[in-house]
Amino acid sequence: MNRKRKKPSGISSLAIVSAGSLFWLSIGIASADDVAQGKSIATKGITGQAPCMACHGANGEGMAAAGFPFLAGLPAAYLEAQLVGFAQGRRKQAVMEPIAMALNAEQKKAVAAWYASLPPVINPGRAVQLQDSYPKGKVGAWLAQRGDWSRALPACVQCHGPGGVGVAPTFPALAGQSAMYIKNQLLAWKTGTRADDPHDLMAHLARKLTDEEIDAVSTYFGNDIGAVAVSATTTQKPAKAGEQQ
Repeated sequence: MNRKRKKPSGISSLAIVSAGSLFWLSIGIASADDVAQGKSIATKGITGQAPCMACHGANGEGMAAAGFPFLAGLPAAYLEAQLVGFAQGRRKQAVMEPIAMALNAEQKKAVAAWYASLPPVINPGRAVQLQDSYPKGKVGAWLAQRGDWSRALPACVQCHGPGGVGVAPTFPALAGQSAMYIKNQLLAWKTGTRADDPHDLMAHLARKLTDEEIDAVSTYFGNDIGAVAVSATTTQKPAKAGEQQ
C-alpha cells in the first residue's frame, strides 16, 4: 500500500529566524533622493522646527530615559503613517504634532525613508530566538507570548511578530523600544488619547489590560527582550549635531 507522505506542519525555527529580519523591511524601495532629503531633515530640521535627532538620537536609536522611541529600521510606510497621524491630530504628542504639521507630504515620505534605511536597534533574529524561551513566571512575558484567551486577549506577538520584531508595514517592532514608550502608548489607547489604529484594535485590547499588566508587558518588551537582543547599532558612538553620518 502506498502511503502519502505527511506534510510537516508548522514553521521551522530557521525559517522563523530568517523571516524575523524581513519584518524590518518596508514595502517598496525609496529613492536615493528621498533618503538624502530625509537625512537632512532628521539631522538639521526645517525652518522653525528642531531636527528629529534631538529626540530620536543621532542614529535613530531613540532616548529610552525620556520615552522617545527608536525609529531606525522601522518600516517606511509605518513611519510615514505616524507622521500623518500626528499632523491630523489622531496621535497626540506636544513635540511631534507641530513638527509633523510643518512637513509636507514629500518631506514626511523622505524622513520615513531615511529612518527605514538605518540598521535596526536590536538584532531581530536574536529577538525571534527568544520566542520559546520567555520567562513563564512573568505576567508580562505570558501576555506577550501567550495572551489571555479567557478575556479574549491575543498574544502581542500574534500581530507584532515572533519576538515582537514587527511585521511590515502595519505592525511596528516592540522588542527593544523603551518600556516607558510602550507603556505611554498603551495608556494613550486605553484612555482614548490615541486613536490612529485601524478598526480600534489596540484601543480595544488596551482597555482590557490593568495598569499593572501594562507595566509588565512594557517591561518585558523594553527590558527583558531589549537587553538580550540589543545589536551593535546602539553601541555606536553618537554623532554630534551637524556631523555627517
